[in-house]
Amino acid sequence: MSARILQDTAIRYFLEVVRCGSISEAAIRLNVAGSAISRQISGLEASLNTTLFERRKRGMIPSAAGELLAAYAFKNQLETERVSNEIIELQGMRRGEVRITSTTGFSIDFLPRVISEFRERFSGIHFHLDVVNAREVTRRLLEGETDIGLTFSQTPEPNINVQCRRSAPIFAVMSQSHPLANRQSLRLSQLAGYSLGMPTREIMMRSVIDACCSRQGLFIEPTFTTTSMISLLSFASLNGGIIFSTELLVRHYLQAYNLLAIPISDRDMNSLNMELHTLAGRTLPKAVSSFVDLLKARLQHTVD
Repeated sequence: MSARILQDTAIRYFLEVVRCGSISEAAIRLNVAGSAISRQISGLEASLNTTLFERRKRGMIPSAAGELLAAYAFKNQLETERVSNEIIELQGMRRGEVRITSTTGFSIDFLPRVISEFRERFSGIHFHLDVVNAREVTRRLLEGETDIGLTFSQTPEPNINVQCRRSAPIFAVMSQSHPLANRQSLRLSQLAGYSLGMPTREIMMRSVIDACCSRQGLFIEPTFTTTSMISLLSFASLNGGIIFSTELLVRHYLQAYNLLAIPISDRDMNSLNMELHTLAGRTLPKAVSSFVDLLKARLQHTVD
């Protein structure tokens, strides 16, 4: 494939249409006219003598050739970024950027603490964190929009490298004055009838809880649902409710919120894993690989 083609403006426009699924959305994100994007893509198709998109009423979907070109071009972009970062790192890890995408729980306490620890040694490294759902974590890794993904276990994805996987049992978190606070462990059935706070249904932990209830024939209706872990912690602290979390996500908040975490003994509530993801086959920049090593160490320390 011609290197000139992959360095052309057309490839940048092409990749944005792949990401957005439409020319109009890509035009907004690139701040250019939609007609200019159409011309560039048509020229690219002519240069390669192939059709890169299936044009549909609701948008554009890459053809088989388009998917192949997109995968190649995304990796080409990442390799360019890596070389640029390594040139900077010849001066030592005094500059650089680490892009992280995670589900909400990791952003509350765990990631800020590990980032702070890393920057004590390498203060010139900058971090960017996006908090999204698990599916979006995977998409951003595959499309080169992030360096590191932190999420809970899900269906294995091709081209995703699981750098680290650790067990993440779900706990019942409640005020130290709650009637159940003296229990050494609890079953889900014992929580029925109490005021419960839960994550919304699109969050993986909620799926695990709902599946466990379904298998036991339990009907548990939450009093409060939200995507915000901080709001759930406040709900438990201020309203005497019970919430669900892995110990990792709330460890440093238990004392501050006058809370405690009690293990849930139902087998299904111990099925979650925390996973650290990167793009398979990618050579990580030095700053990213060093931070991945620290994340692995802290995840191991957290659960052992």
